[in-house]
Amino acid sequence: MPTLPKLAIFDVDGTIASNGVVSSDVIAAMDHLHQNGCITTVSTGRGYIRLKEMLGNKFNEIISPQALIILEHGTKIVDHDGNIIFADFLSPSEIDHVVDFARANIDLFKLIWFNPTDVSKKVELWCADERDVQAETVKRGHYARVFTSSIGELGDLLKEHQLTNVTLRLKDYVKVENLKLAFTRTDTNVIFQDGNMEFVKNNMNKGLAVLEVAKKLEVKTDQMLIAGNAINDVEMLDIGAGTTVLVSTGEERSTILSYLSDPESVITVDTPNDLGKYLLKLHAN
Repeated sequence: MPTLPKLAIFDVDGTIASNGVVSSDVIAAMDHLHQNGCITTVSTGRGYIRLKEMLGNKFNEIISPQALIILEHGTKIVDHDGNIIFADFLSPSEIDHVVDFARANIDLFKLIWFNPTDVSKKVELWCADERDVQAETVKRGHYARVFTSSIGELGDLLKEHQLTNVTLRLKDYVKVENLKLAFTRTDTNVIFQDGNMEFVKNNMNKGLAVLEVAKKLEVKTDQMLIAGNAINDVEMLDIGAGTTVLVSTGEERSTILSYLSDPESVITVDTPNDLGKYLLKLHAN
């Protein structure tokens, strides 16, 4: 059984949380890690606002006070209070590319959202159909400002902010999962995951962000534990951490393992609860 790490970094959705809920087993595991001197944090596709909204009063139980947090698929690193330590922003021409794609493929998606740089502001969520504004406001209004406008006006709004990613919510009949595409005429990648299509910069990812966090916290790679479950976790699962855990089952597990350079070294568990139970068994040196 591997020993306790000095730094443990977890994906959120599907790794430590199931359907937006972090189990008591995971919380107990975090307490176990903290009691043994381990710093814990997360690496997520979510922005800071949505991360805090989801974790609620468990935020401080999961993220150590001195930890750095990896957000928006590794394109942004912030401190415990949401202050930006590093960010790789989309350029105006890259925003134009996103807007042009949205205009040409309007029938494929129903929402577009982005995270303002100011973490005190709500997520900006644009509806392609004005008839959806009311329902989305009821569903997401506690963390998002829901609105509609022309595509051109949306583009102008996007350019008013410094953004590291833009998310398009695909319509229910569009089924693409665990796929990453790179464009040749722009410095962006597209990640398909959890029913979303995410535009991100192509020169930053969760793996590079993890290495940057480890450097700033003066932790060696072999002193880390990394856990994830999906396509946007591949790079951080493949950095050669002391302990790597994949939380998934069936075809999804096989798909993610196929991306990794040393799949045989990866510990696999089925659910976030199983991850919590595994962490509780780790022992100190």
